[in-house]
Amino acid sequence: MKMKSSDFSNIIEVAIERSKVVVLFVEETFSTEDISIKDKIGSPFYHLDQELREKKATYLPSVSQAFKTLKSHLQPLASYVFYLSDSSSKLRIYDKNLRHFYIYFKDGANETRSSALRRHDLLMQEVYLVVRQIAAGPVVAFYTGKVNPVVVETLKLVPTKTENVRPHPGVTIFSSGALFKFIGVYASIGLRRSMFSQIPVVAEESWDERGLTTRMTYTDFELEFSFGFKEDRWTIDNVALLEWGEEVGRTEVRVGAPWNWSYVCSEPLVLVNMRDGSAVTITHYQIQPFNFKEYIIGRRSNSTDRTRCFGPAVNCGPYFNAHILAGLMVTFFCTVILTYGVVSLYNINANSIYDDAQGKPLVIVAEGGR
Repeated sequence: MKMKSSDFSNIIEVAIERSKVVVLFVEETFSTEDISIKDKIGSPFYHLDQELREKKATYLPSVSQAFKTLKSHLQPLASYVFYLSDSSSKLRIYDKNLRHFYIYFKDGANETRSSALRRHDLLMQEVYLVVRQIAAGPVVAFYTGKVNPVVVETLKLVPTKTENVRPHPGVTIFSSGALFKFIGVYASIGLRRSMFSQIPVVAEESWDERGLTTRMTYTDFELEFSFGFKEDRWTIDNVALLEWGEEVGRTEVRVGAPWNWSYVCSEPLVLVNMRDGSAVTITHYQIQPFNFKEYIIGRRSNSTDRTRCFGPAVNCGPYFNAHILAGLMVTFFCTVILTYGVVSLYNINANSIYDDAQGKPLVIVAEGGR
């Protein structure tokens, strides 16, 4: 069964209270498929399997946001993080002044997943034994991953009639004050780009008659949306990028829509991390905050806000609707009439001879026939 973040937080708090040192071994990606993987030699987790058999370790197969919960209790500051590739560096990682530290693994370019996990298993065993010998007290270690991918095996199936598959709708986030829909959230460092498909968690929200601030958390960063409220409309003032509660980047947006309307945009929203030059990009988003006064009335009448959905959308890009089309047609007809009038004006021919009132009158002699 899936373990809630609150239950896992209780386990972490007990571990911190009863241990002298907490060691956190972190994989970039880690899933159930990695636990069950085998090669010709067998399972790569030889030492970890022994600890499980001797009941010195516990396996929690489904913890909700394990890495994020660990980071909230044990902050991974720069001096608390180490990167290991082999056993030669394991003796230099421990400092008696540290109550906890993180260990990430360096993998080779041509290394298979099984061999990499087998090397990680050996490193964890050696590091744990070294810390146990040096530390003056109990030691607790956690082994998890930043993200938990799902590996789907590709099967050869007989072609059958397939139904129409709708494109991925993205993720929708509901809070007390607003609705958010994100499609394609990426984090990039240089040429490296990784996509976040998980649903962020609304961590904090505060609002009043003048504005709304909503903060949502991902695995490695947080996003904070600041709204401004006016009588007839709402605006997105800015979006901030945070790491461990500290703002590292901000993008001014200054767009909005009338009340009960949403704002949708396919132009990427880019948040640059001023600390390390990385960036978080949202390729497509739709946002709509709720009216503060209507929210208060709804709360007093005990009506649920979860029945709300996005209203008509104001698009940030070029688009056509009935009003724009009608305006273009009227402009076209007026331009045609104006063009016809100007052409007709230039085609008017003036008289070549005019009568002079001070001179001899112009006489035209006509000869009559017999």
